[in-house]
This record gives sequence, C-alpha cells and structure tokens, in this order.
Amino acid sequence: MMQMALVTFVWLAVLVCVAGCAWRAWRYASAPVHLRWDLYPVAHETAKRRAYVGGHYEEREWWTRPRVTSLTGEAIAMLEEILVLRGVWLNNRRVFWGSLPFHWGLYLLLAATAGIAAGAFGFRAPWFATLLGVVAVLGGTLLLIGSGVLLRLRARDRGLRRYTTRLDRLNLAVFAVLGALSAAVAAGPGGIESVWRAVARLAVWQAPEAGALLSAQMVLASAVLVYLPFTRMVHFFAKYFLYHDVRWDDRPLEAGSSMERRVQAALNFGVGWSADHIETGRTWAEVATSEPPVPGKRP
Repeated sequence: MMQMALVTFVWLAVLVCVAGCAWRAWRYASAPVHLRWDLYPVAHETAKRRAYVGGHYEEREWWTRPRVTSLTGEAIAMLEEILVLRGVWLNNRRVFWGSLPFHWGLYLLLAATAGIAAGAFGFRAPWFATLLGVVAVLGGTLLLIGSGVLLRLRARDRGLRRYTTRLDRLNLAVFAVLGALSAAVAAGPGGIESVWRAVARLAVWQAPEAGALLSAQMVLASAVLVYLPFTRMVHFFAKYFLYHDVRWDDRPLEAGSSMERRVQAALNFGVGWSADHIETGRTWAEVATSEPPVPGKRP
C-alpha cells in the first residue's frame, strides 16, 4: 500500500511541476511590455561592438542598413551565467562561494537523473552505473555544501538577514537534506542499480519496492517538484524572459508592429500611484504627453 502511494505521489509531483512551470512561463510570455531601457552591453551585438560596449543605434542612419546580430554572443553570455554564475561573481562575491556549489550540485543531480531514466529503459552498462554513482555522490555532496554555506551566510550576514525569510531558510534546508539523501542512496547498498530497478517499475505504475533511504529521497524530491513552480526558484527558466525580453530587447519600434501595439496598450494603463510629478487617476499616455504639475499645487 505504501509503495503504491509512493508511485502516485511521484507521478502527481511530476505532473504538477510540468503544469506549474508551463503556467508560469505563459504568464511571463504574455505579460505587458516592459519598460524599454537601453541596457548595454547587449549580448546579441557583434563581437566588435561588445568589446567596447557599443550598440547598433550608435551608427549614423542605422535604419538604412540591415541589422547584424550574433547568436554566438547570446550563447556565450547565457553559458557564463549558467555554468560559472558570472553575474553573482561580479555583483555579490560573498554569495558566490555558496551559490556555485549549490547550482553545480543541482546540475549534476539532474544529469544523474537523466542517466537513471536512460538506465530504467534499458541502458544499464556497468561502467555507466559507476559513472552515475560518482556523479550523484558528487552532486549530492556539492548541494549539501552549497546549501550549508548559504544557510550560514544568511544567518550571519547582517545585510542578507534583512531579506531572508523563513521560506528561504526552509528551501535551503530541504535542499541540504535532499543532497545528503541523494549522495547516500548512490553510495549505499545497491547503488544506482537499485535506483534503476525502482524507477523502471515507477514508470509503468508498479510498486518500486524501494528501501527506506530511497523512498525518503523520492518523497523529498517529489515534494520539491510540487512546490518548485510556485516559488522564486523558477528563475531557472524565468531568466530567459529577463534577458531576452528585458535586458537584450532593443528592437526598434516600427509602425504597425506587434511591439507598437503592445506599447500602445501599456500606455493606456491607469496610473495607480502619485508623486509630485505624476498624478493618479490618469493614463500613462496622458502623463507622458502633458507637463508635470507644479509641486504642491493642484491643477
């Protein structure tokens, strides 16, 4: 009975995670147009322009020439963020030393999970089991270390404590335990072969006959999948929209384009706050096309 409950929970967790992430991605993709800033360097500029933080619009009569962009530049920028957390290194180096092992632990555990799925469906060479065992132990250990460093930093750093919630601490604690359990399962009796057998049975809705340690790891991993789409951890795909739709979106505003329609729709939004230079109860189009009020004087 308990083993079949585990099967149901694992499958439910996967479905909730996929549906939740799809919903969040749709919300980001369908959101109103962002405030259009000129944020340089833009990764899809050519290597020559990126070298001195230049841009397409600096050219005279740029609109008379076809625009040249670089997918290579985008790929390099994204790999730097994903693999070495370049933004964290440059902007918050204290966090970097916990964040890097934390993320690499997750990457390695995801790679091990993909290998376990391959083994569950037939590819079970002995050398592959050994490789996956090493990857899973290393990934779990790095996740445990990274979570511990970040927990300690959030507890002791005065600046970080101001922005740390109980949920932040709970998330890190859960990942620390998940890392420890994952490493223990991979290094324990049966190792990856036992995981292969359990996952193969899970895939066809059969009781996995997993031991206590593996069952605990599956339950915790499934619980993470359930709540992941509803937390800030969705930045693993939300960053795509941040970079491509905000930081790097420097397309020209052309008459009749979808961008023009989105900007016009945004200008018709109401203003819900006020300041000396902005009055509430008007649209952004009215605010942008009229003189600001004199401070302290009502019209």
